[in-house]
Amino acid sequence: MSNGRGGGGGFFAGFLIGALVGGIGAVLLSQEETRDLFVGKAREAGNFAKDASDDLRGKVADVTAQWQSSASELYERGRQVVENARTTFDAAVDDGREASTQTKSELERQAGG
Repeated sequence: MSNGRGGGGGFFAGFLIGALVGGIGAVLLSQEETRDLFVGKAREAGNFAKDASDDLRGKVADVTAQWQSSASELYERGRQVVENARTTFDAAVDDGREASTQTKSELERQAGG
């Protein structure tokens, strides 16, 4: 009987040691898997953030280009308006000078005649 009991005790001790080693191994492996999972998720989040910032940067560049184009168009229209106003004003001044010269000539003829 002692031989059977010693074998049973050895089995139980072996079972406990095996369970303990297996548990420690499982914890270590699960921690590594968990760490790998976290690292993977962190990389995914980093890639998502990079993609989002690249998209935002592209949209900002597009809006900036559109704004610059609109500003250039607005400047050109303003320049044309000023040029047209200057041409109209110069023509009006020329017409006024011509009318003044004609009136002066007519007054001189009337006074001399």
